[in-house]
Amino acid sequence: MKLVLGSLSAAALLCSMASAAYADGPFGSLKDTAPVIEQPTWSGVYFGAGWGYGHNRSKNNYRDSSGDADSSSSRTEHADGGLVSLLYGADRQIGDRFVVGIFGDIDLSDITRGNRDEHNALEIDRAWAIGARAGFLLNSRTLIFATAGYTQAHFDNDGWWDIDPPSSPGTTLRGRGSRTFGGYFVGGGVETRLTDNFFLRGEVRYSDFAGRVTNSGNFDDADYVDSEVPSLLTARASLVYKLGRSEVLNPGSEIDDTQGPKYISYAGAEGANHAWAFYTGALAKLNGGFYTDGFVLRSEGIIADYDYRATGDPSTTADPGASAPAGTKIDARDRSLDVMLGYQWVRDRWSATAYIGYEVRDVHLSPDDLHNDVRGTDSGLKVAFELETDDASDDRFYGSFETSYSMAFNSYWAQGRLGYNFQKMFGAESIIFGPEASVLDDDGDVATRVGAFTTLRYNVTPKVPMRLTFNIGNQFVNDSGESRSGGEGLYGGGMVRFDY
Repeated sequence: MKLVLGSLSAAALLCSMASAAYADGPFGSLKDTAPVIEQPTWSGVYFGAGWGYGHNRSKNNYRDSSGDADSSSSRTEHADGGLVSLLYGADRQIGDRFVVGIFGDIDLSDITRGNRDEHNALEIDRAWAIGARAGFLLNSRTLIFATAGYTQAHFDNDGWWDIDPPSSPGTTLRGRGSRTFGGYFVGGGVETRLTDNFFLRGEVRYSDFAGRVTNSGNFDDADYVDSEVPSLLTARASLVYKLGRSEVLNPGSEIDDTQGPKYISYAGAEGANHAWAFYTGALAKLNGGFYTDGFVLRSEGIIADYDYRATGDPSTTADPGASAPAGTKIDARDRSLDVMLGYQWVRDRWSATAYIGYEVRDVHLSPDDLHNDVRGTDSGLKVAFELETDDASDDRFYGSFETSYSMAFNSYWAQGRLGYNFQKMFGAESIIFGPEASVLDDDGDVATRVGAFTTLRYNVTPKVPMRLTFNIGNQFVNDSGESRSGGEGLYGGGMVRFDY
């Protein structure tokens, strides 16, 4: 299943000035003065995507009223992991050297301590921040800046906040399932302009959060309280797109038909037995258009829900009460986000693109199922490859092949399509119809699909084509449906795509 994470798009115009000339005046005739083009500034709206690394340092404070020697403690705990980010903001340049702005960003992360397989782990799986920045231009292309603002981070507990009272071996006092910590952040970084629209930003940020209680209660006539006071240090590199910069730097310039569109965005939904998913996203051509060779930035994401029946025997686990008995209905919430950089090769009748990037994926099971390896938060390197014939040409036959592999839950996906292009029918520029087949492997849980698809191509405007794709077929699974594809049976979906 192809999933793409979505993006913003807009444009800004820059006014130019023309000068006047005197003729036959007392100082003689003056030649016409050439128009003066206003110089580009750092002012404007932007969006971007990035990836990085995070380190969590927390002070854990515990106390109880038992009066024992270990009735209170304070210790430092650490967690590490990767993250991917989406960011949005607006800047304004003041004078020749200063830039101020506001921004917001969202992180999906895999910053983990402990061992989830042993039901003794804690993960920072997501965070968001809003803030402001102020910077100084070293030159017209390079900005150094400082940031500050408010942030929240979500901590997901898998046994780490549980308490095992020494007075009652085998007894576990459950901690909070999750906690959201809020606080302030400060940071700084450097940003440089790569092309007319694209900027590369590097930033380091320190976040300090207020402490919160993670476990409390009364047991054996003793009151106990466990709390955590966390901080987070992150470093990330982001590729930022600033709206309308081509028009600012090159007034009157346009991408012609030989270059093709610069952006592709699409969204869709699909359903199967005991599963549904929504996906949306975008691609941006970093140089030229999609009709030419060059680099491509792509971000993909998914929101999926599915359910299945637990098959494991709780008596085989270290903590039988932590895993659902066999036959229990498990509700799964599956979320993923990646950021990838690729290179596209374009030929007369086909194009191919290879990508490499990073993915973060979070799967929450309710109730928890320790026998399912696809649970919790995982992240890692992701690679992908796409091959497609030109669906807008006069060729009657169409073909495509897409595949990806992610270290997040050792996930593999592939899809192939063959179709016949009926050209102009029913008001569409083209209608393609044919068979499709796909396979998804989530750490050994394999689902295969065989069905049919159709794609209808319309022109919203002469230069903005739209594609509507629908598919339907049957899905086969090798296990109990423990993946985002769902169980065995009918599947179907629809997608809309815009090129601009």
